[in-house]
Amino acid sequence: MGLAPHDGWFSASIRRNRQSFVLANLLLVGVLVCVVLVLWVFAPSKRNGYLILLVFLVPFVLCQYFLTGQRLRDMGLTGWLALLWLPVGIADNYVGGAATLAFILVLCVVPGTVGPNRYGPDPLAVL
Repeated sequence: MGLAPHDGWFSASIRRNRQSFVLANLLLVGVLVCVVLVLWVFAPSKRNGYLILLVFLVPFVLCQYFLTGQRLRDMGLTGWLALLWLPVGIADNYVGGAATLAFILVLCVVPGTVGPNRYGPDPLAVL
């Protein structure tokens, strides 16, 4: 058993295993999709729609950064590597999209460090 997908989204000091990372991201993307659908159905004015989307987009990006950092710490890497998404987001759509997809696949497939590492105890360890 690992960390629950809805726990510790803004924590910079925990490790997150693969399953918890994938489920937390699905939950996070599900919330964003619901917000976009509600905005689409109710069709607020363009300015209000952008403002409402921004209110949800800023925490979404922060949660993504923290979740990625937690997953990187589980792999024994520093969470600061999650900032590599910033220049990738500025890159060309095809290059940036391919790099982002590759990075997400690595985060979802590569197992974490077995046992404790310098970032904390193993999230899969039986207590």
